[in-house]
Amino acid sequence: MCETSALGQSNTDFSYFAPGNILPVGVHGIKKREVVSPDWTFPLQVGTITGFHAYIGTQLSQYHGLNWNNDPRLFHYPSRDNQCEPRDWTVTQCPSGKGHQGVDIRANDNSNNKWNVIAVEDGIVTSVTSNTTVAVKHGARTVRYLHMDMQSIREAGIKIGSVVHKGQVLGHVSNIMEGTPSTSFHLHFDAYTGTAAAGNFYHVYPALIAAYRRAWGLPDNIDNGILKPDPVREIASGGEALPTQPDRPVSQSICHNVSLSTPLPEVDRDSFVSLWQHNCSIMGMIANEETGERRFVYFQPKQSIAGVVRADPVFFTGKNDAGAIRGVAKLYSSKCGTISFPVSGSISQASENPVVVLRGQRPQRDSETCQAISTIEEKLEFTFLERVSPDVVISGSDLEPRPERSTLSEITRNFLAITFYPNDAGKIDLLPYFAGFPGLIEAEGKKDSKGGLIPALSSDEGGVAISWVWINKRALFTDGQLITPKTIAYSMAGVDPQACDKEMQPTASGVSAIGNLDEAASRCNAVTAYLMGYIGFAGGRNFAADYFGRQLKPDETLDMNNPIVAWNWMRTMYSHESGHAVVIDRDTFHRGVAFGKDYIASFYDGNQSAMRAVAFYSDPCNFAQLACKRPGQENSSSGGGQKPTDPLTLVAALREQVSFLAAENKKLQSIIGQLKPFKDTKRPKKIDSAGGNNQKRPLY
Repeated sequence: MCETSALGQSNTDFSYFAPGNILPVGVHGIKKREVVSPDWTFPLQVGTITGFHAYIGTQLSQYHGLNWNNDPRLFHYPSRDNQCEPRDWTVTQCPSGKGHQGVDIRANDNSNNKWNVIAVEDGIVTSVTSNTTVAVKHGARTVRYLHMDMQSIREAGIKIGSVVHKGQVLGHVSNIMEGTPSTSFHLHFDAYTGTAAAGNFYHVYPALIAAYRRAWGLPDNIDNGILKPDPVREIASGGEALPTQPDRPVSQSICHNVSLSTPLPEVDRDSFVSLWQHNCSIMGMIANEETGERRFVYFQPKQSIAGVVRADPVFFTGKNDAGAIRGVAKLYSSKCGTISFPVSGSISQASENPVVVLRGQRPQRDSETCQAISTIEEKLEFTFLERVSPDVVISGSDLEPRPERSTLSEITRNFLAITFYPNDAGKIDLLPYFAGFPGLIEAEGKKDSKGGLIPALSSDEGGVAISWVWINKRALFTDGQLITPKTIAYSMAGVDPQACDKEMQPTASGVSAIGNLDEAASRCNAVTAYLMGYIGFAGGRNFAADYFGRQLKPDETLDMNNPIVAWNWMRTMYSHESGHAVVIDRDTFHRGVAFGKDYIASFYDGNQSAMRAVAFYSDPCNFAQLACKRPGQENSSSGGGQKPTDPLTLVAALREQVSFLAAENKKLQSIIGQLKPFKDTKRPKKIDSAGGNNQKRPLY
């Protein structure tokens, strides 16, 4: 038997407009068909089990032509995408850059406080507002459910910190907006990464259509992450034929076997803020934050076009104005030469990596005369690959050590903000490894907002040293000097790694160990906070990308025996605590590491002779560093700033210099190898960053 709803509709009546076909006619939506998640359930209880229906569509009377937004005639198929309807919200995926952030969904009928809203996936509740917005975080993604009845949310047990599971009831469909019943009976549903204000909203309509199909026992029509057209149920935009090729960027897997040229010698990699893939070539983006200027430059073009683009590698020149990108792109031809044509578009975050999409009318030229005879619509896509971090610190960039100190971790020189809290009697006791640390200044420690003490150190080298001790001897979940971002985050938060899953949701064992679901969720959130700052988990700051020049994975092994890795990772941790670039330079860091190693040998291994005077570690002359101010003075064993006489210290210093010189030599040999084919030719002017190097370096 075919089950029907109160309106007499069945699953055979289900139909829907193609993605991006929105109202009013003439306004463009998002035509892409990427499915945010193939595992979502529909956010209302619908389908064969309940027999209930739902209808995605506009809530604006000027578009649907009825005076009453709850008119029963509106609860009917076909469903229609309404993301990007005219609004003032920033939505980077919308062609205009602004619009409706998600989609509105009517329930089975216009009853108030009756129809269940359910979670489309597992997550943690991060917000419940007077607008009855329930926000649920799942990894890097936040999903929002709006306009529910407030009492129904309470009765469902939903509050900040609640762990919810896919299919769990969150509340009932209602008409609450700004705390009052002032909208139509519907559910607004959206999803984004980062913050809502940033506008990186997913296009949710294809995923909801797929979920709705599954609810009614129909194939979800997802193929390789794309909602395929359905000629039976889908109504194409404007009566056009349904597309046979989904509108999606060229995947990196398609480019796997494409041969790339060597990096163009005319192009300076350090002038880029990031690398992107375009039509299987690797491009660099040059960005000037002050002027908004953007340029895409061929860095490693496909071998097949390298000879054509080498003479003029700047492919796109334009500006980014609040997310809207406009400029000119080039059309290359070995016979007819290079001409430009205008393009425009925006940056979208439809997948894990941002994508710049530009469109324009590309000239078509006569093959014989090279004259432009017509135009054809051109779509240019650039998929983000990685951020570029220059080997040499750029003056004025956010990687340069900051002279001023404003945060507690900087003022105390306790760069990891290692903090001790009062016991039950209200007394603060330092652990022995810190209480006996040379250079500890007990009188200058600072209290944090929770009453914890952040002890102060007398020198920057001491601050590095105590953090090195923590990494090597106090971190709970590390294996010697082989660490991962995730194990360090767990250690910093003091949370057992088995307490949270890979999405940072509480595990059954984590809840069982604590006996309280909310507390288990709070602890996982603490780990998440560190990973957000360290590596950009859940849309966080991602200081590691600044220092490593690439994206680190949560479980990536970092060898702290490598001085470059150690420098980059410790800067990542220091910056997370302070919120900005570090206040120390590389030489200071390496002196501090030597301080820390000597203290470990003394305190933990019992080698009392390993430690020198605190002042010894602050003098570059004791480590054969270039900043030494007294190269002509005689050696002294006093540690008062002279050249080192101790053989072990000399060996350590020489090893560090050899390691540095070997790395520099490797770079030099690579450059020489690239230059050899061109040694007898006149080299074009090297591409440099717009506005010079004294500029901020945005990601895109």
